[in-house]
Amino acid sequence: MPTIRELIFRTFPAALVLASTARAQAVSPHYDGRMRLQPSSGEATASWQMRLPAYTGDSVVLLLNAGLTQVQVRGPLVRRVTRDTSRGLVRLTVTLSPMRQPRDIALEITTGGRLLMSDEGINSVGADYVELGLDSFWFPVLAGFPDVRGTVRIELPNDLHVVSGGSVAPANRERDATASGSSMRVVTISNNGPLPDFTLTAARSMVTLSSEQVRAHTTTADTSLVREMLLVTEQCSAYLRTRYAGSASFPVVDLVLPPRSGPGYARQRFIVVPVGSWQGSPAEAKFKAASQTLFLCHELAHYWSSGAVASGPENWLNEAFAEFVAGRAVRAIQGDSAFARVETQWRARAARAGIVWSPTATQRPDQFASYGKAPRLLEQLEQRVGSAAMERVLHAYMTGALRTTPAVLEMLMRELPREHVEWFRLALQSGGMP
Repeated sequence: MPTIRELIFRTFPAALVLASTARAQAVSPHYDGRMRLQPSSGEATASWQMRLPAYTGDSVVLLLNAGLTQVQVRGPLVRRVTRDTSRGLVRLTVTLSPMRQPRDIALEITTGGRLLMSDEGINSVGADYVELGLDSFWFPVLAGFPDVRGTVRIELPNDLHVVSGGSVAPANRERDATASGSSMRVVTISNNGPLPDFTLTAARSMVTLSSEQVRAHTTTADTSLVREMLLVTEQCSAYLRTRYAGSASFPVVDLVLPPRSGPGYARQRFIVVPVGSWQGSPAEAKFKAASQTLFLCHELAHYWSSGAVASGPENWLNEAFAEFVAGRAVRAIQGDSAFARVETQWRARAARAGIVWSPTATQRPDQFASYGKAPRLLEQLEQRVGSAAMERVLHAYMTGALRTTPAVLEMLMRELPREHVEWFRLALQSGGMP
């Protein structure tokens, strides 16, 4: 099921890439925010300081949750703000004063209202459980969906336990004391590195179980399932760290098992796998956890495979290499029969895919190309050159911060015979499978 973000990319393939200007640029905004959230009602008030470094556009497009009806945008270069609401979002077009050269843009944004959640259930707000991320647009999202950095301080009920894709720090109560007294507290979420969004999961009855490299957080999951999920995540982490981490440390993984159905997602070391209120025998728990191996290994692989711009034509690199590496992990952990099922998924997706990449592409490839055709092409490339050569290729990609297809093709030319690289280059641009 597509998320709101995916639907927006399909509906506004060009208009959201940045603003009304045709000059695309990579902008990584920095946020400094404060929000007060009442989960029982969904009421949220916030103020945001957003900085866009070295910006060259003549306008900025921001997207917000449609329930945030009270919105103001100010800034020294802001000339006009227009607003429209459609497809479940508030869209703000902020027209800027003309600029002859790049400048840092400072925006002060205040929002208020009652957060509205979409039907797919990926995000929610309730008295006992809160899950917020990019799909709820609870913070001002820059069109084009660049990675974000910064800090948000959130005031919320004192009895909610919080985990996040960013680092979480408790309040300094003397400095952050609130007028509402001890029933509320402030937690600080910081994205010290670039991440797709600010994520927040909070619950009253959250239980945490830990292993060497993983912490699992849940409110409803059966203990046997949690332990099996910890094991599978540890196995994926060990497979990837052995091959790509080198001497560098790998952070502890936070695995959230929310009490809902619907899609999961991940932010490098922060992975969400919905389990609802599942109950079953230890054998059933083992089977259910094993069925998540590809997903968990794929998401952990993004710790290395994430350098390409996610909103553009190079996004296939992020997804296809993570998917292919995850498939190889499945084979190593679970055996050839499990990997054969992964191959069946890839073939089914590849049959519906368009081209993966071309030198003139301006939009990111469809999901069938990124998650099906491209990993199948990588698999066929391995069949042509052998496992040892493919191991060198994967190590070079995963550790080399290669962000564009030309850079990857150049790397392949160093590692592989020219005829195989030329085959791969043409296969990426073909309309079907070779």
